[in-house]
Amino acid sequence: MKALLILIFLFLSVTVSYSQKSNKLTIDTNVICIPNDVARKMLLDLNDYDRLKEVVVTYKNEIYELNNKVMFLQKENTAWSQNDRLNKDLIVEKDKTIEIYKSENESLKKENKRLKTKNGLYMIISAIIITPLTYIAVTK
Repeated sequence: MKALLILIFLFLSVTVSYSQKSNKLTIDTNVICIPNDVARKMLLDLNDYDRLKEVVVTYKNEIYELNNKVMFLQKENTAWSQNDRLNKDLIVEKDKTIEIYKSENESLKKENKRLKTKNGLYMIISAIIITPLTYIAVTK
């Protein structure tokens, strides 16, 4: 039994000392080797990323300018629609005044026709009265 305990103790001490030595491996990051084609692809990707960052800023500026233009056009459209509404109101008012003038013109035409008829009758009646009186005055 003593021999078994000594054997277990010896086995444990060997494994502990071995595991401590194996953990002390350090990797120096300055010595990492990357294949040449992978490094080129990485540089191209980084350059593309930098270019895309610039493009994104440009796109953001363009989007901001387009939003400003859209807001301006909406305001202008609103102004034009209000102007159109006012013009339609003016046209309706002018149509009403034209209708009033037409109705007045029709009534004036009827009145003129009535007065022409009345004047014609007065001329006929006055001719009928004046002709005999003139005849009588001339014959006496």
